[in-house]
Amino acid sequence: MVLRSDWSERPCPIARGINAVGDPWVLLILRELVAGVYRFDQIREQIGAAENILAKRLKHMVEEGLAVRAPYQDGSQRRFEYFPTQAGADALPILHAYSLWAEKHTPSESHGSRLGIICRGCGQESSTGESCSNCGVGLTTKTVSWIRPTDEDHSPRPLTDLVV
Repeated sequence: MVLRSDWSERPCPIARGINAVGDPWVLLILRELVAGVYRFDQIREQIGAAENILAKRLKHMVEEGLAVRAPYQDGSQRRFEYFPTQAGADALPILHAYSLWAEKHTPSESHGSRLGIICRGCGQESSTGESCSNCGVGLTTKTVSWIRPTDEDHSPRPLTDLVV
């Protein structure tokens, strides 16, 4: 699935990266995968995408190596789960950067809470996305928790460390 043009062979790494993760739906799906939401219906519910849009984006993500697809049985029906690959998990700093940038430049008056990036090492909220602004540990799916704006109890939720 190409957004506008195929930029996968461009010499610029930013262009190649946009080709893989530059679609807004892909970033939202990555957010769910690293947060431990793997099933198609649950992802669709969380991001609000139409089934055909979600199916196309997930197919693209599998082709780009950001996710893998695995079957599971739901009663008599065969369904699929999607798990982040190392490439998908390595996009975590991109998600953090988007969140931090948006909090600064596109504040929301209607939502009082925001995405909190919590370092599991020191337990403090980080103001940066790649390493903890308090203790310096690198922020990965294994070392970070999020407080998502939709979390009613506002307690940190560990990210998945399941990477395939």
